[in-house]
Amino acid sequence: MKNRITALAIILATTLSCQKQTTPKAVPNKNETPIEKLVSGNKRFLDEKSIHPHQNKQTVLANQDAQHPFAVILTCSDSRVSPEILFDQGIGDLFVIRNAGNLISDIDMGSIEYAVEHLDTKLIVVLGHTECGAVKAYVGDKNNEYKKHLSHIDDIVATIADENEEKQISKEDLNACVIANIQHSLKMIQENPIVKEKHVKVVPMQYDIHTGKSLTL
Repeated sequence: MKNRITALAIILATTLSCQKQTTPKAVPNKNETPIEKLVSGNKRFLDEKSIHPHQNKQTVLANQDAQHPFAVILTCSDSRVSPEILFDQGIGDLFVIRNAGNLISDIDMGSIEYAVEHLDTKLIVVLGHTECGAVKAYVGDKNNEYKKHLSHIDDIVATIADENEEKQISKEDLNACVIANIQHSLKMIQENPIVKEKHVKVVPMQYDIHTGKSLTL
């Protein structure tokens, strides 16, 4: 009986070992365009089939002398929005710029120019997200504390204003402001001389904090 159990254990271990060896490890498709890499990566994330590429010591060593990110991601500082995770990318893949509200300051624009001019990155994504706290704070701002940062969405805020100060802004209204904010940053980047000269593609996207899905606007 003991010998039979031992034999079965050996057979099982051998079978599992063979399965492990014959199952190919998924790798990113090298023929995909930069935007396709992000879309397919997000799909893997949604399907719970993330392959976590370029996340090992070998990648660290391969990138120690230079970086070649395929995309710049301008996004929010919100802890729920993590580009490398939601797009299933790794070390050296994304040049990520973060601030509250995915806004464009001189410093942020300088970072974008660096990636475009010196790293030859051909894709820039402005990644906003649903229920953005920075935009929500501005919409409900009674003391104009955030005026200088998000005044570009004044027009759309005015269309949802109400005399009743206790009115709660709907998710639909807030999302309209979030999208307007994304489009504003997008336009500023598109008008940058270096971005124009290098013919860099600039894409607006929105991440849904409820579903994990990132959509191109």
